[in-house]
Amino acid sequence: MKLNILAFACGLFLCVPSAGAQTPAAPADPVSGTWTGSMARDTDGMPLTITLKFDGTSLTGTVTGPPTPGMIRTGTFDKASGALKFDVEVQDPSKTVVTFEGKVVNDKATGTVSMGGQTGKFTLTRGSADAAPAAPPPAGGMSTDEALQKSFANISAYIAKSAEMIPAEKYTYQPTTSVRTVGQLIGHIADGYNYFCAVAGGKRVEWSDAVEKGAVDKPTVVAKLTQAAGACNAAHAGGAHPPLIQNLGHTNLHYGNLITYMRMLGLTPPSS
Repeated sequence: MKLNILAFACGLFLCVPSAGAQTPAAPADPVSGTWTGSMARDTDGMPLTITLKFDGTSLTGTVTGPPTPGMIRTGTFDKASGALKFDVEVQDPSKTVVTFEGKVVNDKATGTVSMGGQTGKFTLTRGSADAAPAAPPPAGGMSTDEALQKSFANISAYIAKSAEMIPAEKYTYQPTTSVRTVGQLIGHIADGYNYFCAVAGGKRVEWSDAVEKGAVDKPTVVAKLTQAAGACNAAHAGGAHPPLIQNLGHTNLHYGNLITYMRMLGLTPPSS
């Protein structure tokens, strides 16, 4: 989303001898670089990696997670106050815009993130250009690879059980015409599996709505969901690649949609 100390210090100050008192150089750019951290609506943080570039006037960059990559279209940074604000256009069919607004203090940025009327918080730390952040120790005796694999196994099982529980005649149900039907929503999750897990496997593919836009009756969608989930399980054997983290975030996001649909249909979600 993670220095040679003397070299870094020499980047901040004029490291040359002088007959008189040495004058510190102007501070280095305090915002350009790779930032890692998380964003969250409540307590569960979602991993986040952002690469920022400040040209003295505007802020640009890219976001590699989660759950879908994005581009910073507009952004500002005030060196005097440390205030920053930027809008991320998510690279998905809807071109969702997510706004980050906060403050930078000593290579740490904190603030609020908002999207579609929903708000949360973000925390980011800037890493160095010549040293990768140290990997955190395994939590609870579980490696990052194992934790990611277990998390996907749990959420994909909830998705599969939900697809099974919803009656076939309700696959055309949609709370309002502005959102997907049950069949389209489950198809969209399968499309996500197919895209993210293929990228994790080293394939050069583009996002496709093939399942969501195809036949979305229960037997067809459930079969395609099962096939796509199997491919994802195989992809997890290769370790915790970033696209798998994005897939986990995307799947969790839409399981939240499924929970709402099921409650409206009088069904109890499998995670309850």
